[in-house]
Amino acid sequence: MEAPTLGRATPPCYARAMRQPPWKALVAELKDRGHESPYLDRLRARMDVEQAQSSLEREIVQEIAAALGRSDDAERTVAGAHFELVREEALRARHELLIHREAVGIRRNDLLETLYPIPPRWRRSPPNS
Repeated sequence: MEAPTLGRATPPCYARAMRQPPWKALVAELKDRGHESPYLDRLRARMDVEQAQSSLEREIVQEIAAALGRSDDAERTVAGAHFELVREEALRARHELLIHREAVGIRRNDLLETLYPIPPRWRRSPPNS
């Protein structure tokens, strides 16, 4: 990225910041000559851009997956709480219907559970299913 110059020469502080470290040029020169050294290997490892980029990409993908897992978990919790509230409301409504039916003399109320089924309580599924 170029520093803003406004028609002037690049200030020395920007030129210093944009220059690559001297050891990088030395590593490239020794690599071209075929020089072998454990120190050179260590410097090469620091210079291996492809490996660093793939490592960074892998780390980013892992973070995205973890974040999605956390948001999915939160959504499931909210959905489960909503389900339980609606289920409780349905149970109350069915119970009130039973009371009203008995109040008007209808005694055969065992079929209410068949006519108005209410699912069992919500059980949270394991995260990896």
